Amino acid sequence: MSTKPLAAEIKSEASEIRSSRRVFPAVARLPFLIVRGVAKATLYTAWCLAFYILGMFRPFTGMAMLAAIVMVPLSIAAFVKPEAANGMPFWAFILMTFGFAGFSIGYTIFLDWITPPGLQDTSAQFRGGDSG
Repeated sequence: MSTKPLAAEIKSEASEIRSSRRVFPAVARLPFLIVRGVAKATLYTAWCLAFYILGMFRPFTGMAMLAAIVMVPLSIAAFVKPEAANGMPFWAFILMTFGFAGFSIGYTIFLDWITPPGLQDTSAQFRGGDSG
């Protein structure tokens, strides 16, 4: 009788060593994966919260667009009769018109740009159009 191990026994010992070597990198990587997942979840939560808070100011930007519409006849009146502007230059009214309109459109574009993936605008139901 020989004391040499059988081929099947040699193979199983080798596979046990190889499988244990595969487990160690996965176990060593686990804390880093957990920290990465928590960091991603925290950043995504902050992103969504910032989007919702900024989205609440969208009605004010709509009012800025209405103010821009009102400023157009005021700028015409200030251009026709500059002394009625009470010390303001006549061109300040048309600049306010462009400022209000630009801010309103820019804010809307900015909010559409920072919308997190998978989220919908909660105030879309209150706006006109085909969002219904």
